[in-house]
Amino acid sequence: MKRFSITILLVIAVTLIAADYGVYHDSTSGRGTAIFISNLSEEKAYLRVVVYNSKGNELWKNSYRLNLYETILVDLTKQIRPSDNSWGLVLVQSDQLLTISASYIQDDVLFSRDIVMEPAQFSNDAKYYWYSLYYENVGSAMTDLMISNISSTEADVYVWIYDFQGQILKELSGTINPRACAYVSLYDELETEAIGVVDIRSTEPLIIAVEYLEEGESWSIRNIVDWYTTTSW
Repeated sequence: MKRFSITILLVIAVTLIAADYGVYHDSTSGRGTAIFISNLSEEKAYLRVVVYNSKGNELWKNSYRLNLYETILVDLTKQIRPSDNSWGLVLVQSDQLLTISASYIQDDVLFSRDIVMEPAQFSNDAKYYWYSLYYENVGSAMTDLMISNISSTEADVYVWIYDFQGQILKELSGTINPRACAYVSLYDELETEAIGVVDIRSTEPLIIAVEYLEEGESWSIRNIVDWYTTTSW
């Protein structure tokens, strides 16, 4: 009964969360993701971790309580069964300030690590959220995008791909369901080698994972959690 009471208290605490943190995970065959979560506050942190697949379906979840400056490891390789759709958003909800370190593994070898120190930012005045990133598709270098909708509302997303001279090479648009993730291969989308920027507009806050590849092998994954501006028009 005591254990049950503690679980109920954790659930109540995380429903009163102050922030949503998000990172990308890849739990497909041969790949895995491990996440370190640290409490940066001088108070106990109550948090809930929910893992979704690319379609926005829940794969796994758990609640935790962290002491002051305590760090825990959430090893998704031990929690998620690999499948073609077992990639997408990890949502971390907490009542305190956190830092999250995501380690990306392929064939049991660490190939990338990224740190997220800010929660996703929501704005009541925003009609659109704007994000930007650098890409490189030259020679054996390629760039992939995984765009996650962190909100509970469907997101209308528009993507502009520019070359280094500022010319539009491709425009893409579509909708992303709540907690779901869309995959965009710039190598497949572009008909020519190019480097430049990608501008992304969304009606909901996003988490964008940028995967840089060399000769078909991933060497870096970076999570973009900050929009550079919002507009009310």
